[in-house]
Amino acid sequence: MSPELAVELISDAVFTIISMLLVIIVPGLILGIIVAVVQAATSVQEQTLTFLPRMILTLLMVVFTGHWLISTLVDWFANLSEIIPGVFG
Repeated sequence: MSPELAVELISDAVFTIISMLLVIIVPGLILGIIVAVVQAATSVQEQTLTFLPRMILTLLMVVFTGHWLISTLVDWFANLSEIIPGVFG
């Protein structure tokens, strides 16, 4: 395995992981900021107001983007399975 191929595989894996995580995490972060602003404006400091909406939104994002997440992983592993015989063959 050449160093260029190793770097390409690692960078592709990192990019895939980051893109998949951003789809799930960023909406929760945005909702957390909105809830924090509302809590600061109303002086309500209830812990469930920050946790429950973010948990529900994260679960909904997994449900709605699950097909894309799985297809992205399948495509990455299909690409990897095509490269492996050339590396060791």
